[in-house]
Amino acid sequence: LLHWSSTSLSGLSAAYQPAGSQNYHYEPAAKRYRAVYDYAAADEDEVSFMDGDVIVDVQQIDEGWMYGRVERTGQQGMLPANYVEAI
Repeated sequence: LLHWSSTSLSGLSAAYQPAGSQNYHYEPAAKRYRAVYDYAAADEDEVSFMDGDVIVDVQQIDEGWMYGRVERTGQQGMLPANYVEAI
């Protein structure tokens, strides 16, 4: 038995989900950034990184902050948007 659903994620729509399974949806390609400065986390929800580190799975939180994972360390958290550039 299939249940049809329509879910929107960044303008992309989902297909169907088999009954009793998790929701399946398409996600846009993960955004990648490169650190252009060192940053030392100032709070426990932030992440530290070094100049040149690649930050993956980045999501924009607001104008000045992002959330992502430092590829080198595996740590994830908030980071200042003006310390990284898109690659």
